[in-house]
Amino acid sequence: MTEVTSSSRPGGQLFDYWRVLVQRRGVIATCAAVALVATGILSFLATPSYTATTTIEIERQSPEILEFTDVLGVDPAGYKDFYQTQHRILQSHTVLRLAAEETDLIHHPSFVERKGSPLSRGIGVVRSWLGSTPENRNPQDPAIDFIRDGLRVSPIRSSHLVRIAMVDRDPSLAAELSNAVASAYQRFQMDARYDTTGKAKEFLTKDVARVQGEVLALERQLQAYGADKRIFGLGENSDNISEQALADLNVRVTEARGRLAGASARDDAVREADPEALPEVLNSPVISHLSQQNAGLERRYAQMAERFGPSWPTLVELREELSQSRTQLSRQSADIASQVRAAAGSELGRAATELENLERERTRQENEVQRIRGVTIEYAGLQRQIETKRKVLASLVERQSETETSYRLKDTSTSNIRVVDLAEPPRSPTSPRKAMNMLIALFLGAAIGCGMAFLIDHIDNSVKDENELARVSGFTVYGHVPVAQPLRLVDNAGTGSGAMPTTSLDMASHLDPRSGFAEAFRNLRTALLLAAPDHPPRHVVVTSSEPMDGKSTVAQNLAIVLTQLGRDVLLVDADMRRPRLHKTLETPNDVGLSSLLSGNAPLDGLIQNTAIPRLSALPSGPIPPNPSELLGSPGLQAMLVELGDRFDHVIFDAPPVLSVTDSVILSTRMDSTLVVVRSGVTSRDALAQSAARLSQSRSNTIGAVLNAVSHESNYYYGRYGRSGGDGRYEEDPQETGPTDGSRAAG
Repeated sequence: MTEVTSSSRPGGQLFDYWRVLVQRRGVIATCAAVALVATGILSFLATPSYTATTTIEIERQSPEILEFTDVLGVDPAGYKDFYQTQHRILQSHTVLRLAAEETDLIHHPSFVERKGSPLSRGIGVVRSWLGSTPENRNPQDPAIDFIRDGLRVSPIRSSHLVRIAMVDRDPSLAAELSNAVASAYQRFQMDARYDTTGKAKEFLTKDVARVQGEVLALERQLQAYGADKRIFGLGENSDNISEQALADLNVRVTEARGRLAGASARDDAVREADPEALPEVLNSPVISHLSQQNAGLERRYAQMAERFGPSWPTLVELREELSQSRTQLSRQSADIASQVRAAAGSELGRAATELENLERERTRQENEVQRIRGVTIEYAGLQRQIETKRKVLASLVERQSETETSYRLKDTSTSNIRVVDLAEPPRSPTSPRKAMNMLIALFLGAAIGCGMAFLIDHIDNSVKDENELARVSGFTVYGHVPVAQPLRLVDNAGTGSGAMPTTSLDMASHLDPRSGFAEAFRNLRTALLLAAPDHPPRHVVVTSSEPMDGKSTVAQNLAIVLTQLGRDVLLVDADMRRPRLHKTLETPNDVGLSSLLSGNAPLDGLIQNTAIPRLSALPSGPIPPNPSELLGSPGLQAMLVELGDRFDHVIFDAPPVLSVTDSVILSTRMDSTLVVVRSGVTSRDALAQSAARLSQSRSNTIGAVLNAVSHESNYYYGRYGRSGGDGRYEEDPQETGPTDGSRAAG
């Protein structure tokens, strides 16, 4: 047969969950009932509590009476942190102490007369015994703890409003304490704000005087330092005098170097030049006059030389005069050149001396500038300190004035806390909410019950459905048998006056063939015959893993539905240790299978007819000392050969596989073996061991059948009920357990 798992069916997994919930509905109902009863008792015995609520508005900033910012400013970026902080302050020890003092709670009659819960009183006694109670405990601490236990602070979303709720069994005290907490919070905020402002004012007064003294001391230090270091001419828009002088000297040195270069070039030029080439010589009036005279003499000499001979006296005289003129011209040129060279050398010396003096002065001035710069750095540092201190002083003086003005606002009682609604004594209690508590208890109880149902189902190691049976054993599942109750026969009138004793389910397929129980065996019969259509099984061993799985009931009903096809069937009680077929079929058990296999009786005298047409029975006979040896003897095979022509099917009711080896021996000799598994009883481990034993023995195991399937599961198609006929069968109201018979086969 093709195995169909729950996960492959549409919604199979959800259906499995539903099956578990239905099967364990008793656990769910019990948990829900316990939760309802416990909650109901607690709700009706609980002391009513009243809730009084005061609504306040918390602004992030106080009213802006002044333009300047107060000492306790608010960070614009810390919106969430600000309100979280205020909510914590509302529940702080200091605020609760102020509220307790304002209401004088420790002397309030409702508080004084109140006794703590038995648990709290017990804890107090234990602490007193152990000596763990502090000796210096504040008398207000019990009152503070009382307020803290009943206080509930909850902000209203999308607003600056906060609810201050007080829960107590006394509505008047709850309203009084709620208003007291709001008032104490206002007072705490005012005290904290103006206490901080007062301390800031005192601090600023002292700090202003200190900074003023520091500024005066720095100014005196600056003046003394300037005089000591001879620092003059410094200002924001003027240069230092020394630096100006150094700049002038640099300009003069540059100019002197130019003049020295010019003088040196002049000196070099006049020393190497020919005297007649010097400009001073060429431009001299004396030289010019002498040159003219010399030229005139030369013209005369040339004219006369053309007419007279060299020895002519006038010519000789003229030649001597020309020689003297030339000599005088040369001498005069040399004198002028000597004067020019002397002047150039003198000019060069003056230029070199001037440059040397200027460079010496510049070096001195540079040293002076370096000194001035060094002392100016410290001078400027002192100036900056004075400027910074003056700015700080101006800021402190301004802040001091603002703080003094802000502190004077203390008498106006301006605050960022405003009471919107005062609490009034509530008229109706807020707890316990009996209907809501019962509804929640029902829901939680059902949820816990569902969890317990799934937990129990998970812990349960038994086989519950066909899918699990096939998965654990590897067998083909041929069907299931629904759980049914034993029957009792009643009269046709239905009055019950003629009721017969209760009968077991072993004969149910014969007594009520139209019931769902009988229909399940007909389905099993069909599946068994269709397993091998060419040669349907003739010798079928019906066994189980453990006792009480219903194998005898399955074997007997399977034999009955086979006879309904017009076939001859022999039902053999092969359980020679705990036989029971002779009881249900009401046949003698003096001789039987054990007698045949031991050779003490022939087969013909052992087969007995039953009240069911075409169904014969072979009882187990006397219980032998060695059933396994008898089943393994050649006599069993000879019996099967002899029965082959007389019966269409032979059904063997065999012992459980895990109890003895009889079933394993029988299964190796028969052409088919059917394993009965009881739903919710047979463990997975036992089924796996049985399958392993049958597999190791190479038995002809054709499949398994799931017995006693609960009617809540999806495998059940109809509940075993009424039947027609000579009498009418109905369920016995006295039987409540899900069994496959009042005495399940062992």
